[in-house]
Parts: sequence; C-alpha cells; structure tokens
Amino acid sequence: MGNPKVEITVGGVRLEVSRELEAAVLRACQGQLQTLPQEMTTTEAAEFLDVSRPYVVKLVKQGELPCRMVGNRHRIPTASLLEYREKMYRRAKAAADALVAANQQLGLYDNEAPAPE
Repeated sequence: MGNPKVEITVGGVRLEVSRELEAAVLRACQGQLQTLPQEMTTTEAAEFLDVSRPYVVKLVKQGELPCRMVGNRHRIPTASLLEYREKMYRRAKAAADALVAANQQLGLYDNEAPAPE
C-alpha cells in the first residue's frame, strides 16, 4: 500500500500529504495547541507578550493590566493579556502603515526595483 495520503487545507489551498508529514506537523505545533491558563504570573505574562518582566509590572502599576494579588505575587488574567497583545499588534501595524504611507508620499519606494534574492 505504500504511503497513505491525507488531504489538508492550508490558507485555502488543498494539499495532499503523507501521514508521516501530517504527524510531524502536528508534533511541531503541539506547543501551540495547549490551552492557556486562566491567569499568569508577571514572568509568564512577560514571556507571552515578548516584553520584559519589569515592563509588565509597570503596566500593572499604571492600570494597563488588571491583576489580583496572591500573597505578594501578581496574577494577571489571561483574557486581559490576550486583549493587550492584540492592542500591541494593532498599534504596531498602524505605525508601520503610517511609515510606509509617509515613505510612499516622499517617493522613497522604488516600486520598479526587482525583489532581493
């Protein structure tokens, strides 16, 4: 029988792959498939947001991120971290879009140039 195939859809494109490849992709993505905890420590939150722990503490103290105290430790709701991360991404995209628009207005883009190899 050889190598049985399975069909998967990626980005709207249907692909036929071997079961071994499907299993390898699933193994590679397993870390992303785990569920998130309901709350995170400042260290976990910093890793999740890809920022420093002191920056997370600053956000908590400024009221940007809600938290509850467990002893002398902060616990931040994961839902709040997801919202904050989305807000970070939207800000970064808006800034990048504004930069591109400004550069295009100034004629700093050469749209005819070949793509780098």
